[in-house]
Amino acid sequence: MSTASMRAPPIATDWNSHDDLFREAKFVLNELASVAANSVGATRCIDIVKFSDGLFNKAFLMSMDNGQEIVAKVLNPNAGMAHFTTASEVGTMDFVKLWRARRVLDTPVPRVHTWNSHAQSHPVGAEFIIMEKTEGVPLSLVWDKIELDQRLNVLLDLVSIQKRWLSVSFSHYGGLYYAKDVQPSPGFHYVKDRKVINDPVFASIPAPGREVHYLKSIGTRETKATRELSLPKQMTMFYGPKLYRPDAQAKLTALGQYQNIVDALIPHNTPINDPYLWHNDLHRNNIFSCDVMPLFSHDPDPGLLHWSSGPEPMNLDLPPKPKLSGLSAEEQDAAMREYSHVFMFIAWRKLVQFWNTLPAGLINLASRMFEYGEAHFQSGLVDLKHTWKGLPAGAGNTPFPFEFSDREVDVIKANGEYAVNGVRLKDKVKENMGHLWPSSGSIPHELYDECRATLQEVKEFLIKGLADNEEERAEI
Repeated sequence: MSTASMRAPPIATDWNSHDDLFREAKFVLNELASVAANSVGATRCIDIVKFSDGLFNKAFLMSMDNGQEIVAKVLNPNAGMAHFTTASEVGTMDFVKLWRARRVLDTPVPRVHTWNSHAQSHPVGAEFIIMEKTEGVPLSLVWDKIELDQRLNVLLDLVSIQKRWLSVSFSHYGGLYYAKDVQPSPGFHYVKDRKVINDPVFASIPAPGREVHYLKSIGTRETKATRELSLPKQMTMFYGPKLYRPDAQAKLTALGQYQNIVDALIPHNTPINDPYLWHNDLHRNNIFSCDVMPLFSHDPDPGLLHWSSGPEPMNLDLPPKPKLSGLSAEEQDAAMREYSHVFMFIAWRKLVQFWNTLPAGLINLASRMFEYGEAHFQSGLVDLKHTWKGLPAGAGNTPFPFEFSDREVDVIKANGEYAVNGVRLKDKVKENMGHLWPSSGSIPHELYDECRATLQEVKEFLIKGLADNEEERAEI
């Protein structure tokens, strides 16, 4: 936890009376404003603007009487484990920020002014981070307007940052922390230029020790969630009649299979088994937090290159340039935008080619099994039998560990196809809705009525195409 801040003089505005600034997360906004003011040497906070709600945080732009602006983040209850989520975020941000002075990682991250990871022991009543306001605008506001060379420069800058991150490997998997905030894992260190660096300031937990343990812990996490929690609403596919219906028991079966086979899925004795610093939430609106994880777990498609234009490219061959003759200026612009998107998508995929393999796909599906993926996973598992000899375990004469009857294969493949159809249907609806699709789970206020009416039309379309009786209509 950060050092305690001094209490500011009484403030003129009772921020606790602004109900629109709260929701779900319970905290004392007056105290948060006071702590924020003290952290930057101000007397009081004179204005607060609430950012759109995120899934895991509430964020506020606070203006101070000395002219400074800061961002205050309060964790929602679903953000993760108490203390550890906030402590790891701050530790990671400071790690890359403090190392910047040494010109090693050189990552532009906001400065943390103060923070608290023990909600019950602080007057604010919640975990929070007070950080400097980052200059600039979200990439989502300009990405579709900038030229191809500018997009490539963005991608090259991103690669440059990640290249610096990959120059440092770690001894353990897990999250980065200040050593004073956790029980450090024995022997934690990181390696730069083949030199072992023992830094007592930072630590990592948990410390399974080997990549296979890290991946097994993913299966344990998903199994525990599936057994103890209600299955979440699907965000990646539609489900219901004539489509795949998520099933908790099927998820548990798939996770059991994953635990039995995970040793064979990972590459052996290569640098991509090592733990590295990585950012797995690089979508156009958000840079959130970093984790230390195996290199082969790194995001194959950062959000700023998210594929949403129909079926993904089947290979890594660059597409031919579009033929523009005979097209209108608007059609030419659209064709070039599509070409540039495919170009960068394939270029990125070439950087992380392990993710184009079936074993990597199974690992990815297992990591999201509680959310979705059991039908896709089992279908992929059936296919894995045909390529088993090409894996290290198969080459060592270890037999494929599962036997499926012809009927089981038929059922598995049918379920997989139903699930794929659900994904395709969702993607088609998303494409047709365009800017009205609530990608982040929310929609701007000014589009609410139009979006609601469109979603009702979509619902009627789905009922007409999928429901054969009243029971199925009610399900949809």
